Amino acid sequence: MSFLRWLLRLFYGLLALLCIAIGIYFAVDNPDTISPSLGGYTLRSGSVGFWLIAFLLFGVLLGFIVSLLPFYAERRRARGLERQMQRLERELHTVRRQVSGD
Repeated sequence: MSFLRWLLRLFYGLLALLCIAIGIYFAVDNPDTISPSLGGYTLRSGSVGFWLIAFLLFGVLLGFIVSLLPFYAERRRARGLERQMQRLERELHTVRRQVSGD
């Protein structure tokens, strides 16, 4: 398994380097300067490539955060069910003690 982990890390590392290289190429290939307007607020000037990469990364980060919401909801639900199970186990233990004491 250690070799597979190493191979997977190498693959992800090379993929990350490829994405960085493509991003740098894209930023260098689009040197035109723009000032995007976001909600009436004008952002600072930057190259087209810079702003496209920045908004792409912002969208990826926002999508990742939104995708975590169901995970945390299920986690909260699981904790509630664990508390309910512990309460019921205590109640069962109490009832068994009462029955065996009779």
